[in-house]
Amino acid sequence: MQFILSRQIEPTLAFHLMKFAFQVFEKEVVELTPEEYAEAYQQAYHEITLLEQILLSEAACGVVIPDKLIQTTFHSIQTGHGGEEKFSLHLQKNNLRSDEFFTILGKDLRVETILARVAYHAKPISQQEVQDYYNSHQDSFCFPEQRRTRHILISTENRYSHLPKDALLRRTRHIHSRLQSNPHNFIREAQLHSDCTTAGDGGDLGRICRGELCRTLDQALFQLAAGEISPIIQTSQGFHILYCEAIHPGQRLNLEEATPQIHQTLTREARIDTCRSWLKSLFHIRTHNLK
Repeated sequence: MQFILSRQIEPTLAFHLMKFAFQVFEKEVVELTPEEYAEAYQQAYHEITLLEQILLSEAACGVVIPDKLIQTTFHSIQTGHGGEEKFSLHLQKNNLRSDEFFTILGKDLRVETILARVAYHAKPISQQEVQDYYNSHQDSFCFPEQRRTRHILISTENRYSHLPKDALLRRTRHIHSRLQSNPHNFIREAQLHSDCTTAGDGGDLGRICRGELCRTLDQALFQLAAGEISPIIQTSQGFHILYCEAIHPGQRLNLEEATPQIHQTLTREARIDTCRSWLKSLFHIRTHNLK
């Protein structure tokens, strides 16, 4: 494959080959199989053809990307690849120099700006469209009951595993007894005694829906009332105590509550459709002019 990556490859093609190799195959170009390279090459060639038409379109008139923005984006990409030195090596592997990458990046940002300009002209979303979407996606606006949960684990596998299991159970019973007298001390008890990774946050598991925990813990949690401490629960990990801080009942958003989310979704879809139609028109015009 090395012979394909000679310096004779045009930088724009090298740029898009590198991009697709990473996006599609998560590889450097030199790591691609012949079949993968052929697919990446085809996609890169298609992308270049498309970008050329966009940059030659009327919508591109007056679109200029400030060098400062290109520089900021360039440095951000460098950082994401481990810094200037590593990124430079990454470019070398993909037959690119930093100055070439910088120039092509500017074109890419210009194309993004042009498409954003085109998308801005998508037709506004009507209230009827919002209503229709809401009626046909009812399940999307239903939220199950959630329980704000805290957790203490006395592990039989980690730092106390050298103790016999009955000693760990006695220790858990002492904690449980104290909590039954004063559930509001759960945070402090978790910080002091829990082997769970949530210990530093006072055992906070956040809001839990049914089915998110293992079956044993899930059944115990959803039998608790708000403010109630569970019995000691034994699993293969060790001994658990759960605290149901609050119960948030399941709910369905009404149309008014769901409207901002729906409007955002439909606006995004309308802008994508507008861009697609515009891109199709570019190639229609090009084909017509060739006749």
